[in-house]
Amino acid sequence: MRTLWRNALLLACDDEHGTTPFRGDLLVDGSDIVSVTDARPARVDDVTEDDTTVVDATDLFITPGLVNAHTHSWEVLLRGTSEPLPLEIWTLLSYPPEGVEPASERLVYLRTIVAAVEALLGGVTTVLDDTGELPMQTPESTEALFRAYDDAGLRATCAASTVDVPLVDRLAFAEEVLPASVIEASRAAITDLDGLHDDYVTLTETARAMAAGFARIRVALSPSAPMRVTDDYLVDCARRARGAGEVLHTHLLETVLQRELARTRYDGSTIVEHLDRLGVLGPNLTAAHGVWLSDGDLELLAASGTSVVHNPLSNLRLGSGMLRWRDLHDAGVRVALGTDGASSNDSLSLHEVMKAAALLHTLDDPDYRRWPVVGEVLRAATVNGARAAGWGDRVGSLLPGLAADLVVYDLTAGTAFTPLHDAARQLVLAENGSSISQVWVDGRLVVENGRCLLIDADALLAEFREESARYLEEQLPRWRALQERFEPAVRTAYLRAWGEATAEGDR
Repeated sequence: MRTLWRNALLLACDDEHGTTPFRGDLLVDGSDIVSVTDARPARVDDVTEDDTTVVDATDLFITPGLVNAHTHSWEVLLRGTSEPLPLEIWTLLSYPPEGVEPASERLVYLRTIVAAVEALLGGVTTVLDDTGELPMQTPESTEALFRAYDDAGLRATCAASTVDVPLVDRLAFAEEVLPASVIEASRAAITDLDGLHDDYVTLTETARAMAAGFARIRVALSPSAPMRVTDDYLVDCARRARGAGEVLHTHLLETVLQRELARTRYDGSTIVEHLDRLGVLGPNLTAAHGVWLSDGDLELLAASGTSVVHNPLSNLRLGSGMLRWRDLHDAGVRVALGTDGASSNDSLSLHEVMKAAALLHTLDDPDYRRWPVVGEVLRAATVNGARAAGWGDRVGSLLPGLAADLVVYDLTAGTAFTPLHDAARQLVLAENGSSISQVWVDGRLVVENGRCLLIDADALLAEFREESARYLEEQLPRWRALQERFEPAVRTAYLRAWGEATAEGDR
């Protein structure tokens, strides 16, 4: 199947055009982009009406599919369950310290469908999903996850999260603020490290074999964060990911408490310096957040080619701090964008994230020449995101040979592009996704006029409402009780860390 969009407004996000829109023709054959021309008047001459669907695209704005380079699909279960809270207190509810009852494979499938539908309707065609079941995913839940993404038509890198450090040893000042009984119980909960590591290796190998059966699914390894895994485990995950040519995903310096913990654990070194010594930094490492980075950290990340994924809305919701947008770009660090999960955002809209990234950092510096510019935001949402998610070889730009992952905006729908002055600027600052008329993934039309075409989204969402209500009716009260039990101690640690940061003149 060949489709030719004639005289479209195109955003290529490539080396030639950058993020400047231009008029041209876009030809797709099967799953791939065949040609992109910007002649005036634009023409692709090697087609006939018989073998090609020709679209008058004068009123259409076509961009690469957006990439959500950091999310947690499972958190749709807990959307709206808490007020804005600091990460370490929010985690007590969203990732209960005493574990959760595993969800059924059907519920895993349904919750992933919900996340996929929200992504696709908002123009996201690729996600890096840091998935997780506590204590660990199973082959069955992994298959349900892959199948949901495949059924919906979304492209995904799925990173099974893993932890091998007890809760008490992941929290700064824990020895001082937690009762001895809690400390002892926390450390007793993780004893068979060799067994846990072996299980994760087996799960990863199983997931990799499964992913081979899905054209748009790739896997990644995800040691949750440096302070949540032992060094040996982290190094082994890095070695395995690098050997398989896969993404190594982690959370990095999301909060001030994590920075304080690093100071004691790493003998005065920063976490990034420690990762550098371990040989973990590199172009396949995707680090979410990166809020509390030092100047030296920026240099190490840039030199190694590590990607940092900015999650401005979850950072705001959790009060984590302000990522150093201009400093990261000046240092040459590749920056991508993510929504984070639906219980720490609570939306999976990358349009909201783009606008937040463009505007939030105007508060960083009175020198407006250092504020974010639209082109940086668009690169973060497309080509940089594709690389961070492990799909840079297939998506992120409108280039011949890349997959036809496209978002088609109707410039005459609604008001975002009316009047039309600068489509790129209006895409970031005015558009909320409501002008999207079509979404294509791998050359296949998956969304049209606000409807997912490959699944019965209404029926699946209705089923999810019923299944999730049953599951949470049993689980949520216990999780809330755990949060209430631990919150006073964690609050003490949190306020102490911020007090020390304030005393040192940090943000």
